[in-house]
Amino acid sequence: MNRRWALAAMVAALAAGCTRGDLVAIVQSPDAGNVGSSADAGAPDAGGSPDDWEAYCAGRGPPILVGDADIDSQVCSGRLAERTFRQALCTCEGLALGASLETDAFHGTTGTYQPGGVGGDVGVNGALSANDAVSVGGSLSVGGAGGAQLGQTFRVGEALHCGGPLTGSPVTATVVGDARVRGDVSLSAFSVGGVLTVPEGHALGPVQAAEVRREPVEPLTPCACDAASQVDVSGLIARHVLDNDNAAIGLAATALEDIEGERALELPCGRFHLTRITGTGHATISIRARTALFVQDIVDLGDGLTVEVQAPGELDLFLGGSVAVAGPLMLGSTAAPSRVRVYVAGTNVLALSAGSTLAGNLYAPRAALSLSGGAEVFGSVFVRHVEASGPLRLHYDADIRDAGAECTDG
Repeated sequence: MNRRWALAAMVAALAAGCTRGDLVAIVQSPDAGNVGSSADAGAPDAGGSPDDWEAYCAGRGPPILVGDADIDSQVCSGRLAERTFRQALCTCEGLALGASLETDAFHGTTGTYQPGGVGGDVGVNGALSANDAVSVGGSLSVGGAGGAQLGQTFRVGEALHCGGPLTGSPVTATVVGDARVRGDVSLSAFSVGGVLTVPEGHALGPVQAAEVRREPVEPLTPCACDAASQVDVSGLIARHVLDNDNAAIGLAATALEDIEGERALELPCGRFHLTRITGTGHATISIRARTALFVQDIVDLGDGLTVEVQAPGELDLFLGGSVAVAGPLMLGSTAAPSRVRVYVAGTNVLALSAGSTLAGNLYAPRAALSLSGGAEVFGSVFVRHVEASGPLRLHYDADIRDAGAECTDG
């Protein structure tokens, strides 16, 4: 039995209780055409077995990552997520903040979000410049030789590593754990709960610490942004243009093109491919099981995009082109952000308009994220650069660090 028909036979038991007739629900404008027709569903999958599909739906099997041109490597999508989203915020360049930054953490599997939870690390490959308050619930790592220039108040709930001088005139500056500063410490007051390490020959202002050590501080690159370390989003999408489950549920690859008005797509467990998501209207994608969706080209919508993921569902969304959503982008659930992972290959600015909800984990190391006014993110952000004119608050769902617990790929 090939995988195409195995999917149709087993989906009722494995895809969150859906029946065969519930697999794809599409609401479309009258002129949208029969987007659910199997006649244009694309090629059947290029390989795999019923056992492979069942393992994937049970949380163990991998999407396939394409590495070297002659070598295919596989990794479980949960393992990929836990390796990628280690911090609440990671930027490949410097981070300049005109307003406040606050991070904390929680576990979506054990209860609703409560403010102030320990965790929510921040990594900055360049320098950090803050005009307002900075409160990091976990560790802060600043890799740039320009170090960190601080504003009003500064607090790090765990450890600090600063690749250059620590300067500014904050009212208070506190690190609960250890602090390593590879440059001068030029603050009017600095409190460190653990060991403060500063190399010989660098200035050290008034400090209160459990211990002060004068020894070398090695440089650090907190975010894996080099080309060799990045997730091969484009290669993964290219593989699944052919190797997907579209035919098994009669899904046309063009199902979300040229949207006018409202259009909805509900997907069961499986790995699916779309050419692009475009139009002047609004699209809703609903996920109730373990699903991977590979969008080959652009996302360009006029009225907005909603991605609903309800337990026990989880979504790995791979986007190959630019992303432009003029209306609100509603992504995931604030109760369980670890269930949504979005990987973007594009280099354009990702702009979130007012009213948007980002409740998931965003990986776009080649793109800038532009936030209209302030923003509250449930999950994590890994981007080249962040532009935020208002306060930025990130609530890290630490369950993402165990996303690969059921994987069997080591």
